[in-house]
Amino acid sequence: MVVLTLKAKHDHLQKVASTHDHVKAISEFVWNALDADAKRTSVEFERNPLGGLVSIIIRDNGTGISKARAEHDFESLGESWKRTNPRTPILARAIHGKEGQGRLRFFSLSQRAHWDSVYEEDKTLLKLTIDIDADRLEISNVSEPARADADAKTGTVVQLTPLKGTFDWLVGDEARSEFDSIFAPYILQYPDAEIIYDDKPVDPNRTIERSHEFPKQAIICPGRVVKDLTLRVIEWKPRITARKIYFGGESGVVLGSLPANVPAPEFVFSAYAYTPFFNEIAEANLLEFDGLTDPDFARVLEYVRDTLTDYFRVRQAEKSGELIQELKDAGVYPYEGEPKDEVERHERQVFDITTHAVASYSRDFKKADNPLKKITLGLLREAVKNNPESVSRILKAVFNLPKVRQDEFSQLLEKTELGNIIAASNLVANRVVALKVLKEIVFEPKHRRTIKERGELDVLVRDNTWLFGEGFHFTMAEAGLTKIMRRVSEELSLKRAKGTKGRKPDGKIGRIDSFMGRLVPHGDVNHREFLLIELKRPSLVIGRKELDQLEDYVTSILAQPDFLNTSTSWNFYLVTSEYDDVVKERITQENRPAGLFIDKANHRVWVKSWAELLRDAEGRLKFVQDQLRIEVSAEEIERRIAELKASVLKSEALDLGDGSGEPVGATKKIRTPRSSASGDEPTQRP
Repeated sequence: MVVLTLKAKHDHLQKVASTHDHVKAISEFVWNALDADAKRTSVEFERNPLGGLVSIIIRDNGTGISKARAEHDFESLGESWKRTNPRTPILARAIHGKEGQGRLRFFSLSQRAHWDSVYEEDKTLLKLTIDIDADRLEISNVSEPARADADAKTGTVVQLTPLKGTFDWLVGDEARSEFDSIFAPYILQYPDAEIIYDDKPVDPNRTIERSHEFPKQAIICPGRVVKDLTLRVIEWKPRITARKIYFGGESGVVLGSLPANVPAPEFVFSAYAYTPFFNEIAEANLLEFDGLTDPDFARVLEYVRDTLTDYFRVRQAEKSGELIQELKDAGVYPYEGEPKDEVERHERQVFDITTHAVASYSRDFKKADNPLKKITLGLLREAVKNNPESVSRILKAVFNLPKVRQDEFSQLLEKTELGNIIAASNLVANRVVALKVLKEIVFEPKHRRTIKERGELDVLVRDNTWLFGEGFHFTMAEAGLTKIMRRVSEELSLKRAKGTKGRKPDGKIGRIDSFMGRLVPHGDVNHREFLLIELKRPSLVIGRKELDQLEDYVTSILAQPDFLNTSTSWNFYLVTSEYDDVVKERITQENRPAGLFIDKANHRVWVKSWAELLRDAEGRLKFVQDQLRIEVSAEEIERRIAELKASVLKSEALDLGDGSGEPVGATKKIRTPRSSASGDEPTQRP
């Protein structure tokens, strides 16, 4: 017997031999068999009478281990014969290991590893044994060669025993799936190889649902260019719990793996990345650590994960499409025809993905009849359209989507930003419609002759405060000056004497069509900015009288003693279709913006035509609208105008019957609900 001693300390060998991946430890012995040109390799599990595992046996029909090779490889670490031979000597297969470390991986599984090997030398079959103990990894006991039996065949049997723990899970479905994942690409490349795990062969054709290989890619990294990166993804039929990315130096040969960490709801897959660069990482024994900080490896891993994410987004859309067609055929899909614009196209993308998640994981939905499915999908469509951020919560609360799938679905939406696209698209679409409705009302003869500033124009303005600037947070429709003063006092935390009235200089109580305010960034946290709007019906040409009326309102508010020493800014607007030459002369003064009538330290007074106001608003929206390609039909505009009038008439009917005692025809406060799609916060009234 020859005792071979490795030129390395025991603690270093323990580090090299240790692994938390026990399937990988077993696979190292299978790789050694394949590198020895084995055509058949099997992993067998010996059980005791109670079914518990007592030993693991790896058996192959390769070329065996000669005495010369044993003395060379088992006496050195990092000087395996494989370093100078990229291919196996007989079948010319790709070589897996080069460091001679795989044989020590038994350390994580068993107390001892025993080799029985038969090899041919000078046309004679010889046999030898090798033993390594986990407590003395540096020592290998190699027997003297002896003539093998006449019926013997070349090959090696490795027995790992006694086992260090209970490894019954190694014969379960999860371990088998992991083993299949490691060797399926090898079988695809070398179909003549037979690899068996616990009596069942690795059969890619039986277990693979779909396989896709990406074009070779060069990755520019911080310290180098990683050339010829090959990436392949395999989708599996059986359920594999741990989805991984496997790394190899040459196609078909796996050196290590890391968790995939790719959002791919419902898919079970393994990805395989091959490049010579991974040999360097594997030689440092680093491929088992997800926290590897090597910047070049990190960049390649980022590319792999991003590529897989994009791939599974497309696959998710394909799968969703199959389901959506089934729902269409059943008559329960809530959309008809092609998307009418980009808004609806993005909305449908989110809806289809959401529906696929529901149909895949909700048993109640699967069992439901078509009428119930139609109602459910209709409600889901409304959630996607009006509040896409709520979709993930709905999947959790209503459909009991598993936590892991909730997380993946959320990541998918975040990655594609579809929720944000829908929210932005709906906001812009509603604003485009509002602008077109306003243009119809104020410019088209059939509307401008009959439209009124109160109850019609002011309703549209109140529900679309963005016309005058973003961020307004409360609105009062048709408020008298007394109410305005009270509301401003509330905002400024001031107390007004009970019964205090807001009046114009002539003593009369005035009314403002719309009153809006907003918080603005300011050094004083109590600073407020207010906007008062006086609307005139489109058919009216304003002159000195209307301008004087606006100035009276301004004077009344600014003269209030409650607000003389507060941090406030005021913008007063008179909005009309046309104005006469007297007004034009007063609002087109030198060194002032067109329309600015009065410009003081804490207040400005403007006169704006509807054309100017709408043109400015359209300019702000035009770029986004062009990008989203939003079109609003004439039918949509007419529908919105009809809805507005119907809402106004209903409100007037309710007000006329409230028992207030006011005469019929008196100006009433319109209580039309705000549109939830306007993009502004709900109305707050004092």
